[in-house]
Amino acid sequence: MKTHRFSGSAFVAFLCASTGLLVAGAAQAKAYKLDELLDMARKGNPGLAANAQVTAGVEAQALEAHRSYWPTGDLSSTVAPVPEIRCNATADNDCASTNFSFQPSQTFDAITKLRGVFTRTEVKLVQPIYTFGKISAGINAADLGVEASHSKESGQVAEVELNVRKAYWGAKLAREMLSMLDEGLDYLNDAQKKIEDELADGSGNASVTDRLRLRTMRADIEARASEARRGADLAKAGLRTLIGPSAPADLDVDDAPLETQNLPARELAAYSDLARANRPEVKALDRAVAAKHALADLEWRRQYPDLVLLGTATYAYASSIDHPTNAFANNPFNTSGVGVAAAFRMPLDLFVKNAHAHRLRAEAQEAELRRSEALGGINFEVEKAYTEMKEADQRFKTVQKGEKAARQWIAAVMQNVSVGLAETRDFSDALLAFFQARLRCLQGLYDYNIGVASLTRVAGVDVTKN
Repeated sequence: MKTHRFSGSAFVAFLCASTGLLVAGAAQAKAYKLDELLDMARKGNPGLAANAQVTAGVEAQALEAHRSYWPTGDLSSTVAPVPEIRCNATADNDCASTNFSFQPSQTFDAITKLRGVFTRTEVKLVQPIYTFGKISAGINAADLGVEASHSKESGQVAEVELNVRKAYWGAKLAREMLSMLDEGLDYLNDAQKKIEDELADGSGNASVTDRLRLRTMRADIEARASEARRGADLAKAGLRTLIGPSAPADLDVDDAPLETQNLPARELAAYSDLARANRPEVKALDRAVAAKHALADLEWRRQYPDLVLLGTATYAYASSIDHPTNAFANNPFNTSGVGVAAAFRMPLDLFVKNAHAHRLRAEAQEAELRRSEALGGINFEVEKAYTEMKEADQRFKTVQKGEKAARQWIAAVMQNVSVGLAETRDFSDALLAFFQARLRCLQGLYDYNIGVASLTRVAGVDVTKN
């Protein structure tokens, strides 16, 4: 007699494919709806927080570009000991000579005979007046870089949301599968009781082989349930990782049954339009290409001169050094003054800058072509997600009929078993068919909802909403 064991390759495949996504419902766990889980992940995911800091750094670079209109310069201030230098006056000159001439013979005295303190402070400022568009081109490139970083950040948020949605629907699938196994055990309990009673009083056609067949089926079902619970427990840790350190230890999903999501009626072209208008990666590509062109424009303009305004201020004082009143005497130890002048600055490495500008223009053209290539890939992703969703929907509707028939089959066999008109082989065949049909139905539900989640990801908007 051939033994029928409940193994179900589809069931094993599901366990292998979704171990990292399943979340089992624990009796004491706090249940969260999908929107709540998504919100928790957006706020608590460490990777998203790190990406936000990357954007903050890009924004700081943009602030630097905006402040290029502000004056730049430097401030220096020194303090040092100095020797005593006094003027020797005559009738015609108040400082015809000094007591210190810094001759080689006086080097030792200059080092050792220090009598006073010298301080000197200088300020130099450069204010751009006209740069032939360099500053505005730099600001434009920086702002586009910020927008591109924000778009990349949104794309990373969308990726985390997709994984949360997969975990959410995987949790519901795990719960439904455990419920299915419990339902199968109920049928098995009834059949086993019937066989044990017949063997005990010697009535009916039950045999020891029938008892062993059912015990084998029970062991297999209980083992599958244990594997599902183990995968569910591992998946809880995965979902907590997506949410971050703030995730509750007793995390679970709500008790709503696994059902298909309702979608507004749209054709494939409508989803492609949504992706081009809303997907973060598309926006990032657009901003990145524009930023490349702005950088190429900036490098080209660096071949042009700058008109600037220069401002200087100097103050120096030495307590032990005289200050003669002579307009032509340069006394670095005692002086003060301010100055303002217009200046013209022109780079002389024009050939190098010209080559660099041509290189950046080529890179901008490359970015434009890469964008076109990426848009083709995005269109393919939209079509793939749409096709998979439609296929899962059609498959679910088809296997629903098989599940209904399998339920009727197992119910009919159980009635026959109760009156002794069915063999154990009939029961095991019907129970295996029920498990496989129910599994395909649940898998179709799960695949459809994952298809909707994937379509939401590639379209850039929640496709379940109008």
